[in-house]
Amino acid sequence: MADAEHREQHNHGSGTFVGGDVHGGLWQVFLPPYGKKTSGNQAPTKRWPELDDDEEDDYEDRLESLVGSAWIAASAGLAVVYAVMGWPWTDHDPTPGVAARIGGGLVALYACLAAASAFFARLAQVFELWSEQCAITAAQSRGRLVARPPASMSRAMAGLAAAAAVAGELLASLYGWSSYGGEVSQRAHLARLNAAANARSARAATKRPKA
Repeated sequence: MADAEHREQHNHGSGTFVGGDVHGGLWQVFLPPYGKKTSGNQAPTKRWPELDDDEEDDYEDRLESLVGSAWIAASAGLAVVYAVMGWPWTDHDPTPGVAARIGGGLVALYACLAAASAFFARLAQVFELWSEQCAITAAQSRGRLVARPPASMSRAMAGLAAAAAVAGELLASLYGWSSYGGEVSQRAHLARLNAAANARSARAATKRPKA
């Protein structure tokens, strides 16, 4: 019952409504989530505790989905160019009419933006896992001086994850009325938060007292 209540719509207060939930104000999307300082040596958080096993498995096919969504976005984007320029698909096809160009272009644009949102969300996951590995290296390093290079890399990867997640969430907001938009937005949002947690733990490793 607790899990069912967790998945209910939460739209309390103002914020960006995407996929049946509010992810905070739109201005929060543009702010880096790892600006707050932490104390002590924290272990990097790989996943948020509210995720179940099915959502954890979402990371297993990230590379395949990344390549697939990139291919779909590129193909649909090329179709948009063909529709705008009025080019026939082959040399033997007649020049498409205005109605066909508008209809085909809109469908291709819809698919292109949807695939692009999925691509950026998956890219955020890749940067998140990269930041996690760097944070683990920093936490296991002997001495603050040795921990600084992987900690800096972890923060850099967290920044890239945040940038990719912002792009994914903004594009997913165009499909916020559907479950697809909510799924992609949540994927990007969680990757951004996880990467920020990794950056904080990596930073804490450089601040720990000498043994």
